[in-house]
Amino acid sequence: MELFCRRKVPFIFNQEAFITSCSSALKNNIAGFLDPLQLDTIARRTGFLQRTSKLKPKEFIDTLMFSEFDHSRLSLQDCCNDLAHQHQKSLSKVALHKRFNEHSFSFLKSVLAEQITQKLDIKSGKDWKPFTRVMITDSCKFALPQQYKDDYPGFGGARSKALMNMQYAFDLKQGNWETLELTKVSENDKAYSKRSLQDIKAGDLHIRDLGYVTHGYLLKVSTEKAFFLNRLHPGWKPISRSTGKAINWHTLYQEMQLSKRNRFETMVTIGKGEEAFDCRLIAVPVPEKVWSERIRKAQIRAKSVGYELTDDYKYRCRFSIFITNTTIELLNATEVIQLYRLRWQIELVFKTWKSLLDMHKVKAVKKERLECQLMAKFIWIILNWKIFRCLANFIRQNSPDNACSVWKFFKQARQCSHLLRMVVSGKLHFTIWCDLFSASVVKNLLIEPKKGKKASLHILNEVFFSLS
Repeated sequence: MELFCRRKVPFIFNQEAFITSCSSALKNNIAGFLDPLQLDTIARRTGFLQRTSKLKPKEFIDTLMFSEFDHSRLSLQDCCNDLAHQHQKSLSKVALHKRFNEHSFSFLKSVLAEQITQKLDIKSGKDWKPFTRVMITDSCKFALPQQYKDDYPGFGGARSKALMNMQYAFDLKQGNWETLELTKVSENDKAYSKRSLQDIKAGDLHIRDLGYVTHGYLLKVSTEKAFFLNRLHPGWKPISRSTGKAINWHTLYQEMQLSKRNRFETMVTIGKGEEAFDCRLIAVPVPEKVWSERIRKAQIRAKSVGYELTDDYKYRCRFSIFITNTTIELLNATEVIQLYRLRWQIELVFKTWKSLLDMHKVKAVKKERLECQLMAKFIWIILNWKIFRCLANFIRQNSPDNACSVWKFFKQARQCSHLLRMVVSGKLHFTIWCDLFSASVVKNLLIEPKKGKKASLHILNEVFFSLS
């Protein structure tokens, strides 16, 4: 047993308890991750394996998963060398190049989808009633070499830069990935939101970026007896239920200044006819500096398209405005504001993908090879994400005032990737890996909150855990 105090509340890490706790949840996911029979089944279904092949599906995915993270430096010869070293498989660059095709991409997509479907069976100890899932959805874009502009066109037509868009959603409650798609930026967040309406389930709490918010989406959430928490779209004019009139942001701001209130809450109606729905509206005045910056950016956008900002818009910018169909008994105004901040957890995930794992660093290679390499890396990420969830859950259960840092975990996971590869390939026993991994990384992974800012774990403790 080891004791360390990186924070005011000490965290006691019991290595034996950690191994016991994580063994049942992780053993099948890691040790059986590249099960040859399952991979062969997927490979035949997707056309990757059509006859007896020199390169087996397990060897192909293993080499791509554990290859160089920075794909701009990864060559075909590097992959051939890895196959020879790890699998004693002699393959020429030309032969490997031919294996990167639509069937290979379909195979890797199916393997990733299978891993997303296979949820971890871990007990969090908290139920977060009445929410069955707490879904956070956002997208991440990164530039590609111009070679890909026909397949992944950017904004603005043929002359624009090539861009790839990743649509990602995860359940904050259980820590499970729900969706990950590589899409074109021509399908914007609003279009994706419409296409993914079938993913909304009763009891969900959906926290989405403003780009996904449409009348259809909010109506679907309400119809399915789920919950939403979003910012108010700038083009919408909410009607106060108490007065029957549109909210006058100028008058509201003056009243709040005189009364020195720090928030305003009311029931409103948004939309007309069949698209109309009722919800709570919560408005919080922003500091003068924040308001000035909002106006500055808005004026630049307005000038570029030849119009001027209205006085109503300027006063509206005085507030951060949230809408939700949760009741005040379920989530009060303070909790609504705090929970929306958790949406930024997905930005931390994107930062990890780019700044730490170099997902955006690619070079001009065959399109199918680029797609396969990206998909294989996401398979590596989700495998490590499941390890992270077990570790984070163990820390949360044993020390609620501490939490595991996503950034620190993946930094260590990248350094220890060779050990994980040995477990997946059966060259290292699971319990030995678990012992080595936990001993070397756990005590360095705790979140250290920034001064003056509330960490996400404290928001979770204050809001969700109080519902359990």
